Amino acid sequence: MLNIIIADAELEMVPKELWSYPDAISYSKRRSKKLSEVLLDSNYMHRAIESVFPGESTRRGRPDIIHTLLLTCQESILNKAGGLRVFIHTRENKIIIVNPKTRIPRSFNRFEGLIEDLYTKRKIQNEGLVLLEMIDSNLKEFISKSGFENIRIFSPDEKVSSVSDAIGGSRDTTLIIGGFSEGEYRTDLDGLGNKYSIYPEELTIWTVAMEAICTYERLHKIIS
Repeated sequence: MLNIIIADAELEMVPKELWSYPDAISYSKRRSKKLSEVLLDSNYMHRAIESVFPGESTRRGRPDIIHTLLLTCQESILNKAGGLRVFIHTRENKIIIVNPKTRIPRSFNRFEGLIEDLYTKRKIQNEGLVLLEMIDSNLKEFISKSGFENIRIFSPDEKVSSVSDAIGGSRDTTLIIGGFSEGEYRTDLDGLGNKYSIYPEELTIWTVAMEAICTYERLHKIIS
């Protein structure tokens, strides 16, 4: 089993500090939702984020990153073969547990609405099957309780290794990938596992996940 944990994903509801800003108000009205029910999206609230959280407007409010990542993972051959689990850890120490059978909406607007419902309901179910579940936990506690093995952390600052060396040869493997567009992990990952880089330049998180999944599929003969 390959477990992919997205750490420090920039996925959050609009913080109260932004509720009085015109960008946030106009966006919530356009969505016909209260600000407390709307995901932070820097595409529409860039100025508000920069005003309240200087220097963070290019990082915070990026649900689009998680949307693309989940489409990549859930549609992979490895997931269809039952060999992949995906977990999303957010900056607010919430963990989203993704059922392998969950089909992610291709439309970003529908995905956004799905995650907003998840924040409210804590579970998204269909005919008794829990497709998405949100729990409160910091990353180290979640990893400890879940019993993940062979944890390997992807970080662009490390010496470049091949993808096969980075994921290792163990069938039970857990990869931690940063869920942000730039910068470093906010969570202290020391002691969880070795760190690896697979390319001399920063890559999108879905590219890293795709390379890891495809390499794992071939190493373990999921595909020829």
